Amino acid sequence: MTGIVRVPSVKPLLLLLTAALLAVVGALFGSPWATGVGGGVVLGVLAVHPAVSGPAVPRSTRLLLQGGLVLLALAGAVEIWGWAASPFGDTPPTADELIALVTDPVRQRAQFLRQLAVASCLILACACLGVAIGTLPGERLRRIGRAARIVCVLTLVTLLFVALLPSGLAAGLLGSFTEVAVAALLVLGGYAWAVGRAIRRHDAAPSVVAMGTTLLAATAWLVTEDAWRSRPVPRDSDAFLSAGAIVDGGGGLYGTDVSVSVAVHTGPDIETGVVVALLLLGAALTVLACARLSTADSETRRVR
Repeated sequence: MTGIVRVPSVKPLLLLLTAALLAVVGALFGSPWATGVGGGVVLGVLAVHPAVSGPAVPRSTRLLLQGGLVLLALAGAVEIWGWAASPFGDTPPTADELIALVTDPVRQRAQFLRQLAVASCLILACACLGVAIGTLPGERLRRIGRAARIVCVLTLVTLLFVALLPSGLAAGLLGSFTEVAVAALLVLGGYAWAVGRAIRRHDAAPSVVAMGTTLLAATAWLVTEDAWRSRPVPRDSDAFLSAGAIVDGGGGLYGTDVSVSVAVHTGPDIETGVVVALLLLGAALTVLACARLSTADSETRRVR
């Protein structure tokens, strides 16, 4: 029974779900305060919850898990600070303002450094959680490895399918919105069934650890790739000359060569909302399951 993950009781669970929903909705609609408060509450509750901070969890594991959560919170704070520091606030920029903004070398460097800091915090957080998992007994690591062969592959394939939904490629391949929705339900249902089989075969905690670490690793990879694409490019380089931006200015289309991208509010930011959801879900699954596995080992030693 050591593989069973003890989920938080009703009140903390409702608080986690409400805060996570607030963070995701805030990310969808570009609200830095809603995203920051919601994400901060989720990570804070996880850090101080008895399942993670209790005396049954070994001190080294507890510090590594809490350190990873602190780094995740720091990454979120740096990213949200960039949202709040937008020179335009909630007002969409005009074509001329947008062109001036994306071609400003100072802004390019500031954006790159901010995204580099976010990616670095996420990588360090994944490293802390990875070390915490690595300190588990060999038998539990082997169970995680066996579960990861199935869970990680299925999770990555499902994430790839989910990433295609907002792009319109899925609609182009499958046809109507109804067909896309049916395909999404089939993929998610098949994923849930396959993960359920893996949980029954390898126990819950090892499978949940594999799922959570995959979600966090995918999030860190997406943010790191975004940081790499936002790096400043010299104006005389081929990369700069090959990059173009066309902005609808109302009286026509304006073209310019830019090396960074700027988000314009045209509706819900689905990509950011998905990243925030993956980050919070991955953190909760990894931390709770890893703490449970380490607690089970501690309880076994005390019984002996």
